[in-house]
Amino acid sequence: MTALSGVPPRRDPDKRPPVRRKLRHAIRWVRNLCVGVVAPIAIRLWMSTLRMRWSGAGIQRSEDNLKGRIYVLWHEKLLVFVHSHRNIGARMLVSAHGDGEMLARIGARLGFEPVRGSTTRGGMKAIRELLRDTEKGFDYGFTPDGPRGPRRKFQAGAIYFASRSGLPIVPTTVSYSRFWQLRTWDRFVLPKFFARGLARFGEEVHVPPGLDAEGLETWCRRLESILEEVSSDTETRFEELYQEGIPQKRGQKIQNSRSSMVAPPVSEGARRSVTLQAEEPVKASPRA
Repeated sequence: MTALSGVPPRRDPDKRPPVRRKLRHAIRWVRNLCVGVVAPIAIRLWMSTLRMRWSGAGIQRSEDNLKGRIYVLWHEKLLVFVHSHRNIGARMLVSAHGDGEMLARIGARLGFEPVRGSTTRGGMKAIRELLRDTEKGFDYGFTPDGPRGPRRKFQAGAIYFASRSGLPIVPTTVSYSRFWQLRTWDRFVLPKFFARGLARFGEEVHVPPGLDAEGLETWCRRLESILEEVSSDTETRFEELYQEGIPQKRGQKIQNSRSSMVAPPVSEGARRSVTLQAEEPVKASPRA
């Protein structure tokens, strides 16, 4: 098709000159390398200044659950869990596109084992791979509105995984006394230095096995409502819930599937796995 007069034809990105493509890939590789080294150090220092507490019925596991649980949280709340699940042999579900490599490097430096895939590219294959490990007592985490939204709209990945694995879902959120909120699609939340934070875990939700497409949609809407209620209530009643919360000790992380969320830090032999669907990097300027 001939371009309209005065309007240059669009250039196909795959038809760029080879030198330009190689230069672009080199720049991205250097960026991923630098960010992968610097960001984990910054996250550790940043999050260590927070005064965190844990709250909610989901802190305690049901006595008959020796397999593990699935934690679901909105994409905007992701940062605190990247910190709290560090260095425990966790898995991190990261998108397969180029920017996902940057997050994969950050996750690896924080002690995660990145698994490449998302709801838009290779996600179901990654989930099927994870299903093979559900008998080993691992815990998993999903951001059901990732990787690109819509914001706070529950997608089917976590429901499908719960239905096939038999693991209960725990609605999870976090709120802070002071924070920045970025101008990204998810309104990503960054706590300010030395802020108070509250991680809240709702009651376990058990999804029926073998759900079909209609069942997945029904349970998506149900879990969306539950997670939104837990998140909104935590933000509204932050001061009250923070006073009732259990203080997080320095260096404390999540325990294995047979112990409480507020137990002492895990030993090398009690490590478990968590999957965080963390596809989208943050690219925006914060506002107070």
